[in-house]
Amino acid sequence: MKNVSSIVFVLAAVSIALVWSDTNVTPAEQCEGQNFDDLRKRIQVIPCGRSSCKLQKGTNTTVVLKFKPEREVKTLVNEVYAKIGNLPLPFLGVTGVSACPQVTRVDGTPAPCPLAAGEEYVYTNVFPIESFYPTVNLRVHWELKDHEHSVICFEVPAVITAAKPK
Repeated sequence: MKNVSSIVFVLAAVSIALVWSDTNVTPAEQCEGQNFDDLRKRIQVIPCGRSSCKLQKGTNTTVVLKFKPEREVKTLVNEVYAKIGNLPLPFLGVTGVSACPQVTRVDGTPAPCPLAAGEEYVYTNVFPIESFYPTVNLRVHWELKDHEHSVICFEVPAVITAAKPK
């Protein structure tokens, strides 16, 4: 059993290292009026290229981000939407949902809310790109909030593409 645990730990460590390697830079940008230190080094959207993220219908997209709250976080909620022109359209099943279950400590152990100020955490969320989403260029706004306080926020240019034919 110890060998299996060791293998799982090594695979998890390698996965995290790959996610955070410089070859996988997500074109994350600050949300308007906000400034989070080293934002691009903290964000990984998979799949994503250097200039935009291609979100293919019928597939899953993974968001991984590291954050360090400035104050205690009692509740953490996703605010995620697509900006198409000036129209914000929520990602169904993601926006308004508690983010607490997707947060771990850097070592991979669960970190249930409340989250301590000054500690580093990792948030991971896998969500589907639904087949009914329009094929369109957009900006994805992703924010983790404690009530009205923004804990971390970023935007990425993206395009929703058609599903691959079967």
